Amino acid sequence: MASKPILYGADWCKKTIAIQDYFKSRQVDYDYINVDESEEAMQAIKDMNRGRVRFPMVVVGEQKPMKNPSPEELDDALGQHH
Repeated sequence: MASKPILYGADWCKKTIAIQDYFKSRQVDYDYINVDESEEAMQAIKDMNRGRVRFPMVVVGEQKPMKNPSPEELDDALGQHH
């Protein structure tokens, strides 16, 4: 079992909502961090993107952080093959 993914995003962001829907549709337990509500999360986003604010970002275990991953990329990262 892959480690629990962490989603960095914002409630108003359509791409963030799409990733939340992906996780829900596959019953994947995940942590959601709203970058609008956390300076630390905003800094983490910048650290992942060479100082730029880019999201949604998904982090799965020790894998490389993914910027706005596709469902296929998420499937691969989570080891879910349909």
